[in-house]
Amino acid sequence: MIDLNNIKHKRIFCFGCSFTFGYGTWADILKRHFGDYPKEDFYIPKDQPQMIYNFSMPGMGNYYIFNTIIEKGLQHEFTKDDLILIEWSGTDREDRFKDGKWHMGMQGHNDKAIIRDWFLDIEGMIKRDYSYIHTVQKMLKRDNIDYEMFSMNGVSRHNPVRAETVYGLAPKESEEIDFLVELYKDTLDELHPSMYKIIFGDETAYPPNRGHHPLPTEHLYYLEKVFNFKPSDELRTHTEIISKNFDTIDYHSMFNNLHSELDHQEFFMKLKSKYYDNT
Repeated sequence: MIDLNNIKHKRIFCFGCSFTFGYGTWADILKRHFGDYPKEDFYIPKDQPQMIYNFSMPGMGNYYIFNTIIEKGLQHEFTKDDLILIEWSGTDREDRFKDGKWHMGMQGHNDKAIIRDWFLDIEGMIKRDYSYIHTVQKMLKRDNIDYEMFSMNGVSRHNPVRAETVYGLAPKESEEIDFLVELYKDTLDELHPSMYKIIFGDETAYPPNRGHHPLPTEHLYYLEKVFNFKPSDELRTHTEIISKNFDTIDYHSMFNNLHSELDHQEFFMKLKSKYYDNT
C-alpha cells in the first residue's frame, strides 16, 4: 500500500463519483494536505509541491470512470512518477456520453418500468464493471504506475442506491454472478474496503441523512483508517468546520429545489458556494 504520508510522486490523479468530487471529499482533503490550493485559501506546506488532479463527476458510474482514466492517461501521459487514486462507483449506474457531455444515463427517466425491463440487469452491470476494474489494474501494472483502488459501496450485487430502492430490483443471487465474483476474485481483492463499509458499517443500506454522502470528517476518517493518513492540525480543524456547516444543511430540500434546474455538477458547485466558501 502507498504511504500517503511520505509519497514522492510528482502528480496525483483522482477518479470517482460524488464521493470524490468537490469540496470536503477525500480527494479535496489530499489536495489541501499536499498544498495544491491558493495560499489565501489554506495553509500550504512549503516542502510538498505535488499537483493533484481530480477528474471525478457526481452521479457518474463506472463507465465514465473507466473512460476518463483511459483518456486522461493518454492526455497527461501517466508515468512512474504519478499516483493514481480510484474510487469506483456503484454497479447499477447507466451513464452515457451524448451531445458533447456526460449524462447520468437514465436515472432521471420518468418511466421506471422501461428502465427496469429494458436496461437494468445486475448480472450484466457486474460483468461490465468488473472488466473495467480488471483492465485498469492490468494497464497500470504494465506501465509500472502506482495506484490505489477502493469503491463507494463495494461494487457488489447489493447496491442500494437505485436498482433496489428506485427501480424495484432485488439483490440478485445466481450461479452466474457467483461465477463472476470468483472469476474476478484477485481483481476485487486488490480493492480496499469500501467507503460505505468503513464509514457507515454497511454496504447494503443507505447512509444516514445528508443526501447519503459522508461528511468531510468522515472522508478524513476513511483516509486515516484505510491509508493510515496523518493530517495536520490545521487540516483536521478545517474538515471539522465545514462538517459542522454541512451537517446543518436541509440537503434534501436544497437538492429538490436546485436539482430540477441544474445538472448534477452545477448543483454541487452551488452547494460549495453556499456552505463552504466562507469557512
